Amino acid sequence: MQRIAVTVRLRAGAEAEAGKLIKAGPPFDLGDAGFEQHSVFAGSDLVVFVFEGDDVERHLTELLNDRVRSAGLGAWAPVLAESPRVAHETYYWSGKENTMKTIVIATDGSPSAHEAVEYGLELASDQDAEPIFVHVAPTIEVLPVTGFGMGAPVSVPHELDQHDRESLDAAVEIAAMKGLEAKAELLRGNAADAIVAYADAVDADLIVVGSRGHGTIAGALLGSVSRSVLREAKRPVLIVRAAADRVPSVA
Repeated sequence: MQRIAVTVRLRAGAEAEAGKLIKAGPPFDLGDAGFEQHSVFAGSDLVVFVFEGDDVERHLTELLNDRVRSAGLGAWAPVLAESPRVAHETYYWSGKENTMKTIVIATDGSPSAHEAVEYGLELASDQDAEPIFVHVAPTIEVLPVTGFGMGAPVSVPHELDQHDRESLDAAVEIAAMKGLEAKAELLRGNAADAIVAYADAVDADLIVVGSRGHGTIAGALLGSVSRSVLREAKRPVLIVRAAADRVPSVA
């Protein structure tokens, strides 16, 4: 089953009206639109609609481009500060609680991870949750061998240094600028395993990761690691797509 989240930013002071619209439910038949389930996460100025089913992205695009069915969404127009965006993918989403207490945000300093940090902090602020940043440093470094008659690459233990903490320090600084107090944990080992295990250890309500990464764990935050997090995690995981990867919204 696929799950996709549509994010909607509200105009200032529109929370009460948005609450009424949420309570009224979706202005279209879920089954006819191709969805199996629909849930809503609401913050102070942000609403996240989670759609579940098979081939959700196609059905969602069809819905937004269907003038008849999408006309029912017109009631939302006065309360929105921007057009809805099919911007995020989410897996193992559970709507059993309306509030979150702990959000684990993975970062490696890449542009995509920066978006994950920003979005994770936004959710933490809305939910009055504790944000915890994690970065996973490798235990082994593979060094290339150069020169005539090159042999196989050499593996050596990775020694932790300040560079390993740079993305965490930057994330904590961003949180401070937003008036939020955040924790930061430097983990070691396999990136996906470490992220999932740490989230389990702190009983996180949500894991937030970016869609692409860089550095020693190339492709870590979606690439192979994000896919592994999605497979292994037994708690909500939110993938924040990079701007270039987002599906254009329909005004």
